[in-house]
Amino acid sequence: MSDVMRRVLVRQLLHVARAMVVREPTPARFRQVLARAAPFIARREDYSVSEAFPIGDCRGWWVEPSGYDTPGVILYLHGGAFVAKSRAFHDPLLAAICRTGSARGLMVDYRLAPEHPFPAALDDCFAAWEFLLSSGIDPGRIVIAGDSAGGNLAVVTAMRARDEDTPRAAGLVLLSPVLDLTFGGDSVQRNDGQDDLFRAASVGALEPYYGTGIDLRDPRLSPLFGDLTDLPPALLVVGSSELLLDDSVRFAAGSATSTLRVWHGMPHVFPAMRGLAAGDRAIEDIGQFIRQCTDAATAGTG
Repeated sequence: MSDVMRRVLVRQLLHVARAMVVREPTPARFRQVLARAAPFIARREDYSVSEAFPIGDCRGWWVEPSGYDTPGVILYLHGGAFVAKSRAFHDPLLAAICRTGSARGLMVDYRLAPEHPFPAALDDCFAAWEFLLSSGIDPGRIVIAGDSAGGNLAVVTAMRARDEDTPRAAGLVLLSPVLDLTFGGDSVQRNDGQDDLFRAASVGALEPYYGTGIDLRDPRLSPLFGDLTDLPPALLVVGSSELLLDDSVRFAAGSATSTLRVWHGMPHVFPAMRGLAAGDRAIEDIGQFIRQCTDAATAGTG
């Protein structure tokens, strides 16, 4: 199947998912839509996973690409609007990033809203960071990565590590991150109708389940309103037609150590989607960034 045809099929599927969530923007419906769509769009990768094990109040598991050396470590925080998860979607994405980044990945199964609202997810992600450090892994070998809501958690975890004076990760990888839960970026209106997955009228419907009763400008919810200095170098990957495009643009403008990659016409978290040539190229770019971030530490272990 050609890349053009695959892109058309992905767009059609995302439009169906978008319509279903617009009609009923609830956690239950979003979880249902994600579970149904994932098998049709998720990447196919050759990888292994460990048994899940406890990390504080949540759990995690290791994801390792088959047949590759893995000196680095990726702490991965999945997306899903803080209310949903899909191993079928996120495990292969992490495996692909590990394959190109010469790393193994720790997938964090953090607690979800509305059953567990803020700060449960943040506490779980930070506990996973402390777990890696307590395991004796050099922080210079660790990159924190996340997509969408997970990109938010990756930044906030790095901010908390900085503010609590714990070691800094080697880098951040942020895929289509949602960094402003007020959804105040100009692209929310400018790209309405062009984004394959979200509409401006409903894009913020799920996040309040996570931050109930909290000022949405609180940097622990919306890191764009916080201090972006002294964070690890970051790579931001986003599609030009996304409602959330300006979250990445504004982060890059406020962080001198950030690299922004805007991919023309690509949908939300497109590197996770099977058969998109741009997604494969983005995965290669992400891997190169991870290797560059971790090279100094891994060279010392050779």
